Amino acid sequence: WGEILTVVSQLEPIFSIVQDVELDPYQINMASLHVAPENNSVSSVLGGLDLLLVSNDGSDYYVPSYNVDQIGDMLETEGYNVFLSGGDTQLLSVEGLPVDANQTIGLDAFTMNLLPYLLQDCMATSDVFAGYEDQLLIVKNDESDYYVPSYNVETLSEMCPGEGYAIFLNGSDGIDFTYPAGAASYT
Repeated sequence: WGEILTVVSQLEPIFSIVQDVELDPYQINMASLHVAPENNSVSSVLGGLDLLLVSNDGSDYYVPSYNVDQIGDMLETEGYNVFLSGGDTQLLSVEGLPVDANQTIGLDAFTMNLLPYLLQDCMATSDVFAGYEDQLLIVKNDESDYYVPSYNVETLSEMCPGEGYAIFLNGSDGIDFTYPAGAASYT
């Protein structure tokens, strides 16, 4: 039968990490995850929070006090609007494997898209969108910082993990967005 031959070539283990996202009261928080939890149902991921509602850019809602769950599973390629119940800051803590930051995210024309931030570290906004400038009308965060490349406005100077970003495209065509190559390091 011959000898069994096993070849192992540079294994790089990927360990589970914890992502903490601070959510503020009295405002719509734009949030996203860069980890993939074992159970990604919205009720499991956000179940520990005192929420009023959560929505995505497809007008799906999660309103736990009324047993409304149109979202189902939280997708790593989606950003979410989160509005808390109560007046205290809350911490969302999620454990899971790092998501693939090199995956393509579809952004639709004529829609206020909610883009997740998939990278593990912050990055300059102009670097994140390098090469996409002509296709963007506006990018904003939940603190009303903006990136408007056609007018050289960049009060949104940096994008960071845990945040979601509202994006409206310039023109009638959607785009397939990917984060810059080489930025998706898990180290």
